[in-house]
Amino acid sequence: MEELLGIQELEKDIKKLNKKIEELEEEKQEYEKSNEDVIEEVIGLEHIMQDTEIVYATEKQKVVAVEDNITRLENKLASLRKEQTEIEEAKKESLNLKAELEKEIAELEKEVESLSLEIKAFSENNKDDQKYIDDLNFDITNLKISVSSFDESSTSIDELVQRIEQDIQNNKSSIENKTLLREKILEDNKMLEEQIVSFNEQIEQMKQDVATSGDKVDSLKQERVTKNEELTKTEEEITTQFGIIENLKAQITKQEVKKSKIEYELEQIINKMWEDYEITPNNVSDEYKKPENINETTKKVKHLRDQIKALGSINIDSIEEYKQTKERYDFMCEQRLDLEDSSAKLKKVIQDMTKIMKEQFEKQFKVINKNFGEVFKELFGGGKAELKLTDEENILECGIEIEAQPPGKKLQNMNLLSGGEKAFTAIALLFAILKINPAPFCVLDEIEAALDDVNVYRFADYLKKFTKNTQFLVITHRKGTMEAADTVYGITMEENGISKLLSMKLK
Repeated sequence: MEELLGIQELEKDIKKLNKKIEELEEEKQEYEKSNEDVIEEVIGLEHIMQDTEIVYATEKQKVVAVEDNITRLENKLASLRKEQTEIEEAKKESLNLKAELEKEIAELEKEVESLSLEIKAFSENNKDDQKYIDDLNFDITNLKISVSSFDESSTSIDELVQRIEQDIQNNKSSIENKTLLREKILEDNKMLEEQIVSFNEQIEQMKQDVATSGDKVDSLKQERVTKNEELTKTEEEITTQFGIIENLKAQITKQEVKKSKIEYELEQIINKMWEDYEITPNNVSDEYKKPENINETTKKVKHLRDQIKALGSINIDSIEEYKQTKERYDFMCEQRLDLEDSSAKLKKVIQDMTKIMKEQFEKQFKVINKNFGEVFKELFGGGKAELKLTDEENILECGIEIEAQPPGKKLQNMNLLSGGEKAFTAIALLFAILKINPAPFCVLDEIEAALDDVNVYRFADYLKKFTKNTQFLVITHRKGTMEAADTVYGITMEENGISKLLSMKLK
């Protein structure tokens, strides 16, 4: 009893230690998980900081580009203002030139008018001096041309002034647009500067967070080291406790072996009591325990044994054999029922398949018979042919007779035809079957060998009709078939024992 109590106490201690181990394992896992979360958070902050720095650098580049654009626009604005000043000065010079030209034109017109008057007066006074008059007219013409050229110069000056005024107007509009663009760029620059300030503040905040997180990581690392040391110490204690537990388990095993041995010996004694005396420890009465009744009991046991021997041999396994035979019989009956059920199902499937086969065969046979008649007539140039079943009631097992009537002959069985006619009829049947379901590839081995030359050409021409859907490989020695082929392959033996393949395309 004391050993059993000690074993129970040890088992309780083992359970407590196992529970403590599980709790420590859970704490270890939670700690490792929290450590991983912190590391992931630090990595995430570093990524955010890198992204922020990239954004800052990008925005800074944009700001530099905007500043360069502003400088370029300011330089362009100064050049435009300078150009406007030069255009205004040129405009003033053009106006002065125009006034001078108009003044010269007026003077020339007055001079022309006075010259005309002089010419008129001179012509009236000196009608005979025609040469002098012509010279004066020539001078007048030159003056008129000069006046015209002055007019054209004046017109071109007016056009130049208008173009200059248009350029000035365009430059003013451009200056206004550039001014508005400059104001917008300045506003954008201000917004970007505010964003840069905001980003700098965020970066500083993130740097502080990262610094704080670094301190936190250091503290967590220190805490992790401490926890690892405690865990190592606990594991060592657990190992020690496990050693003690193993020793206790070994002692428990020894006690259990000893207990099993005692129980086995006790069971042997009880079995012997039952076999010899048919009594158990519970029903042994007090009188059997008395010493004076032992001799009498021994005599009674001997007498009973003699009576049992007189009964003869008894098959005590018959009940078990009956059970096994009964189980085998029931199993066989179930197997027989399953086999009968499977047999009935198979017979049903065979009947269904036979029915479908009959229907399909009858349907396809009619189509083949029709095609056979058409092909036969086309190959022979007339006549008729027909397929017949020997027993229409049993179409799957009966024979098939071929009746053919070539042109100029009477209808007869195929066996009564000549060799060439038989071969041609068989070819017609082959093409009738191919007509239903054309095969992609077909090999024909000298099927036209028995035909005469005319029928060989008919066969070759008809074969070409099927080449749209079927590729034919024909083994032949007939010229008509070779002439209809697209490609011819031949085997030759130039040297003894050495075969050589020759090919020729006939297209």
